[in-house]
Amino acid sequence: MVSDRVFAVALTALLGGCATTGSTSAGEPSRVASGLPDFELNTVEGDTLRLSDHVGKEVLVLAFWDTWCEPCKTELPHLDRMYRAHKDKGLLVLAISMDDPSTAMQVAPYVHESGFAFPVLLDPSSKAANLYNTHKTAPYTVIIGRDGKIAQEGSGFEPAAAKPMEERIEKLLAALGP
Repeated sequence: MVSDRVFAVALTALLGGCATTGSTSAGEPSRVASGLPDFELNTVEGDTLRLSDHVGKEVLVLAFWDTWCEPCKTELPHLDRMYRAHKDKGLLVLAISMDDPSTAMQVAPYVHESGFAFPVLLDPSSKAANLYNTHKTAPYTVIIGRDGKIAQEGSGFEPAAAKPMEERIEKLLAALGP
């Protein structure tokens, strides 16, 4: 008999995503005013970023990825172009690396070589993934409006999905101007 976890991983792989594993968090996370669970992670530069500092102020894209995931490497440049085009309007893309200790050393070199303008966060213990990407699917994207509500989420990435995603983000940016 196939377990639900194995089925979810297989389904994700068929739909164009990659899967990874992680542990569950112990204890209830703090929440931001909108009710979303909060997290704090380090960037590849060593700074600390807390989700609650941005919810309600910006349209947020949480992009969960791994260095070994080819669909992730296709999605991140699209997100970078979108971020550069809309950051002055209130868009913040947070690329959250789910790489475990065996591949974590590859994150910073990949990010610097790629020249991404958005913050890249390290989530080796799955703090954020346990809250927003419970199946640890990569790529997995969560879009949060300025109202603090999840507007869209989904796994996998196809280049044809970039334009509709950007249109959705533009509507969210226009809904509550900066």
